[in-house]
Amino acid sequence: MKNKSVVLISIVVLIALFIGGISFYNNSQDTQRQSLSQGEAPFVRDHSISFGDNKKNITVVEFLDPECEACAYFSGAVNAMFKENYEDIRLVIRYLDNHKNSKYAIKILESARKQNMYKEVLDVVFSSQGKWAKHNNEAPELLWTELAIIDGLDMQKLKKDFETINVDEMLSLDRKDATTLQVRGTPTFFVNGIKLKRLSPQSLMDLVESEIYK
Repeated sequence: MKNKSVVLISIVVLIALFIGGISFYNNSQDTQRQSLSQGEAPFVRDHSISFGDNKKNITVVEFLDPECEACAYFSGAVNAMFKENYEDIRLVIRYLDNHKNSKYAIKILESARKQNMYKEVLDVVFSSQGKWAKHNNEAPELLWTELAIIDGLDMQKLKKDFETINVDEMLSLDRKDATTLQVRGTPTFFVNGIKLKRLSPQSLMDLVESEIYK
């Protein structure tokens, strides 16, 4: 009986040590990330596009892939979060091109940026993803038809810029920073250096508001 008690106690202690070890590791990773300057590299680079008034100095960084289904699904939650908090935060977009046609879409996005139409084009890229990025039948050229419905977008200039723009260096640096920050998939979010652990609209909103009102 005594031996069973010793074994049981030992198991409980080992489990507690294991859980504590995991918690310590996760906390140390968060501390390490937060020790980096959240408003600068590796979270933000000079080429990174951003939105928002940022009156409370809250930097929300999203690593996304325009061909990523989860990113498209989550884009509505990001828009809702931004609409609610745009005066207080800065939303920064970084890329992680993990799919066959990601770079094609990113070239379109960066070309649209030259017309200050990035957000409008990003919304269409995500909303029409089921057409141009259909599994085993990708047709990224369909994006041009979808984008033609955007009021104020100069399609001729967009196509001209698309042909000449080079995003290789940008994508390379974004991927390098993603590796440094241990980003393993998209979308991945950081709020003032704190990584969003549970990917849900409410979790994102809660993390942003916790930084705004702390």
